[in-house]
Amino acid sequence: MSSVPTLGYYKIRAIAQPIRLLLAYKGVKFTDKYENKPGAVEYNDFKSTWFGKVKFTLGLDFPNLPYYIDGDVKLTQSNAITRHLARKHGLVATDETGLNRQDVLEQQLTDIRNGFFGHLGFFGKVNDADRVKYLAETLPQLLDALSRFLGTRQWFTGNDINFVDFMAYEYLDWFRLYSPSTVNKYQNLVQLLTRFESLPTIKAYMKSPEFISWPIVSPTDTWGFTK
Repeated sequence: MSSVPTLGYYKIRAIAQPIRLLLAYKGVKFTDKYENKPGAVEYNDFKSTWFGKVKFTLGLDFPNLPYYIDGDVKLTQSNAITRHLARKHGLVATDETGLNRQDVLEQQLTDIRNGFFGHLGFFGKVNDADRVKYLAETLPQLLDALSRFLGTRQWFTGNDINFVDFMAYEYLDWFRLYSPSTVNKYQNLVQLLTRFESLPTIKAYMKSPEFISWPIVSPTDTWGFTK
């Protein structure tokens, strides 16, 4: 009898959501274990359960969130978990061109994600002028490049969905929530979002009580935790 894997993270979307989406897409039953203190709105309180009771008790090589445990497999680092599951479930490119696009986009999306966290204040305070500049200059440049890279393809590496599409969907959806008018300027990106949400298993997951639509990020950020 096979085990039910556990994905450990806070009850927010952030860097675990592409993993949740990938598992849901493949119909994998998993335990979505939330490591934050329920009801906490201050960051130190929010993360106190993980740091105070759990972090060093799971036998992880590099204890961190998210973590993924499936029998003898114990992984941390969101991209490593995503890649492991992509290999296991056939969601990786199969030719050199696709592999090159996949690998470049994975790193680009990671940079975009981390840059957005920085913009939201994860690494310090952000003022109104920074936000105006991000929306006027940084975000359009990022979306311009992603739109060109996608072109007329169904998915970012071609006609078949790939693990980087789960990452791309998640981060583009954040931007759509943050600045709908900016994202809506890019027809092919909007179509990708719609195409992804129309996948039967994704559509079912998004309607389920297990799906987290909000918060996007943790209490440390200036947007995305409280509405």
